[in-house]
Amino acid sequence: MILGSLNASYGKKTVLADFALEIPDGSITSILGKSGCGKTTLLNAIASNPARRVSYVFQEPRLIPWKTLERNITLALSGPNEERRRLAREYLAKVGLAGREGEYPDRISGGERQRASIARAFARPSDLLLMDEPFQAQDAVKKRQLVEVFLSLHARDRRTVIAVTHDVAEALAVADHVIVLSGPPLSVVFSGPTRGTGGAILTETALIKALS
Repeated sequence: MILGSLNASYGKKTVLADFALEIPDGSITSILGKSGCGKTTLLNAIASNPARRVSYVFQEPRLIPWKTLERNITLALSGPNEERRRLAREYLAKVGLAGREGEYPDRISGGERQRASIARAFARPSDLLLMDEPFQAQDAVKKRQLVEVFLSLHARDRRTVIAVTHDVAEALAVADHVIVLSGPPLSVVFSGPTRGTGGAILTETALIKALS
């Protein structure tokens, strides 16, 4: 998948200038870069194309507090009510929330809310799934569990995923491909698979060097 002609600026600051990325279809690509380089702006620019079907997982779950988990998911879907309810229940079950469809967000844990957010993103038909540091607000145990839930869903439904993170270890654990950015304006300083030809593995040391 080629994402091209991306432009964004804030006042006189140019963040994206006819920027382009090539993302392997069906893969998980992690985006790394220093704070303020424009990673979130890049995701927003990608999502702004009306011709592209995109689903999104944010750092915070962004669930509507007065709607049940099931309703939070069905609101993101189209089609007959019964089909939307079926999909909501199916994906809630896939993230370990079977039987919790009628719960409200403030009655479940932060990790469970983020599971519901991941379920909503996968339940929504899309060509591209964007993730903006979706595991960062969790403690180490919940983070590991969320990563496992996400990878399990992706193994069944191989969406093309772009996941922004500032965690090098997370990028290597989750992604098939890693891109390191600098900016603004954004430019690519490194792009490659986490496992190369001959079984060579991309290391934390190499990524930290690219980030420095």
